[in-house]
Amino acid sequence: MYSNIVLNLFNNPKNAGRISKPDGIADLYNADKTAHIEFSLRIDAGMIIECKFRAQANPYIVAICSTMTEMVQNKMIEMLFLEPYTIMKTLGDEQPINIDFCIDCMKLAIQNYKDKLEKYKN
Repeated sequence: MYSNIVLNLFNNPKNAGRISKPDGIADLYNADKTAHIEFSLRIDAGMIIECKFRAQANPYIVAICSTMTEMVQNKMIEMLFLEPYTIMKTLGDEQPINIDFCIDCMKLAIQNYKDKLEKYKN
C-alpha cells in the first residue's frame, strides 16, 4: 500500500516538531477533519533557514510534510515552487494523494510571515 520511503518517513520523520517563536506559522485541518498539520518557519532575509512540522495524519501526509521541510530549507521564499509531482516522485509514488492540503499549509505559513513583515512596516 505505502512505498518503503513513505513508511520510513512516517516512522522516522525529518524535522518533526515546532520552532519556538517562529517567523511564520500555519495550522490547518483537512476538509473532513481527519488530518491536522502545522508548519513553523524560521526565515532570515527572505530565506527559509529552518522548517519544522507537526502532524496527526496518515503516513502519506506525514511523509509529504517531512519531504517538504527538506525541500524548502535554504530556499528564498520568493523563489519557492512546490511541485506536487516532484514531491510524490521523491516518495516513490506518483499519485498526489493529500498533497494540495500540505502545500496549502506551507503557503499559509509563508503568508503568515509576509503578513507579519507588512504589519511591522506600517
